This record gives sequence, structure tokens and C-alpha cells, in this order.
Amino acid sequence: MASHGLDFTRIRHLLNPDLLADKRVVQVGMGSGGAPVNQHLTMAGVRKWILFDPEIYDPINLVKHPGLRSQIGQPKVTMQHEWIIDRNPEAEVMTYQEDVIHNTRFISECNNASLVLCCVDTPGAREFVNKICVERGVPCVTGAVFRTGFGGDVYAYIPEKTGCYACMEYYCSIKGYTYSETEPELTEEEKERIYGQDDRNFQASGLSLDIAFITLIHARLALNILLDGQQTAIPQIKHNWMVFENRPLPGFKKYFTLPPQEECPIQCRSKK
Repeated sequence: MASHGLDFTRIRHLLNPDLLADKRVVQVGMGSGGAPVNQHLTMAGVRKWILFDPEIYDPINLVKHPGLRSQIGQPKVTMQHEWIIDRNPEAEVMTYQEDVIHNTRFISECNNASLVLCCVDTPGAREFVNKICVERGVPCVTGAVFRTGFGGDVYAYIPEKTGCYACMEYYCSIKGYTYSETEPELTEEEKERIYGQDDRNFQASGLSLDIAFITLIHARLALNILLDGQQTAIPQIKHNWMVFENRPLPGFKKYFTLPPQEECPIQCRSKK
């Protein structure tokens, strides 16, 4: 049985992709984390996309990003647009080669969004996306790979159900959790030869497989939110904050359900 340009026969026992056909997903960031998240959700049935990313695909991206060498020099949003339409010719895709902080189109696109995917690697951009989602009452799932790729987390803001991303940052600050912005305890050999900490030109990123762990969790949590209230064979994830590490993070558990915090910097509790 074909649907929306794809034959979903092999996954219909898990979910009905028609339930996702009219979901409108705004995605910010089409890099090595964002592109795989987009691919997984497209293959699950999401077909209405609004993509934001100002960057061009560079040769340095080849070790992490699923794009092709022949695509070097193209805007990342253009590459992902082409991938979505190739995979699902009936998809509807809008692209903006823009930084969401410096234009108003992201805000207007959020007004009719079913979900926002935040796949950026800068704290300021994450905070801005969260603020707009809180103001507009739109669910948002944010994924982050920790410095040097030793782990990462995925956080979902669901209006009136969970705390927002600013709540999470506040919670981390009062608990002393600063792992996402600091380096792990590396050996001297790791600093010099594996992670390159002593190289002033080193960009502290993880391997593609380190990033992949987080993108899979990101896509899975996003799918659960898009299917909320629908009867499927896919179990619902009970928590809105999931942490993955490939080396121990002492004192930090892996799953949280974080309610709105009284001291949330943007007071998401009052945004209804």
C-alpha cells in the first residue's frame, strides 16, 4: 500500500504514517545532528517541513554529515530539501537559509507548527528557539551533543506539561550539572592525541557515531510527541529529558520528567 509517495507497508504494523501527514514541523539546524533527525522522521511519515539553517556544506563536514562530496558548497537547507523530495515526492518543504535569531520568519512559521526541532550547537540559539516556542505554546525538542562527543541529551518542552529548556538550564545550575559546557576528565594522552584539546585549531566535536546516539533519541522523542493521543504499537516515552553518555557522568541519572520550575528565567508556567 503506497501513501504520500512512500510504500509504508513494512512499518504500518507499528504506526499509521497517515497520522503524520498533516503535522507541520519546523526544524532549526540541518547539520550532522539535524539532518539524520530529519531523515528518520521523513521515513516515518512526516511530510510538511519548514527548514532553517544559514550554513553551507563544507569539506570539513564530510567526516560527520551524511551529505555527499558532490554537494560541497550547497546550502544545507537545499541539500535536505532535495533529500526529502527524493525520498518522498509528495512532501511539502519550505527552506530558509537564515539564522533564526536575525529574522522574523521563524517566529511566524512557529505560529502554525505542530512541533519545533532545535538541532543547533550554540546555547544562545537554543535559548532563543525555546523562548519563541514558550511564547507561541509550541512543543519543542532540543538535542545537544556534549563537548568532544562523550555524551549528549535530548530535552522536550511540552506546553503546560513539562518545564521549558530554560527550566532545564536553571535546574542544572542549582544542581551543579555543568557537563554540557565543560570537558570530561581526559587522560593526558586523550587530550593530546585523541580529542585534540591542546590544538588551538581543534573544534571540539564528537565522531559521527557519537552524534548518532543523540539523533536517534531526538527523532524518537519527537515522534512520540507528534503521535501523542494516537493509538499505535510504539510505546510512549514517559520522560521529557533523556541523557546518554559513553563515559560515566557521576551523580546524574539518565531519565527525567522535569516539571515547570518556579524560578524559570522566562516564567514558562505563566505562558498559557
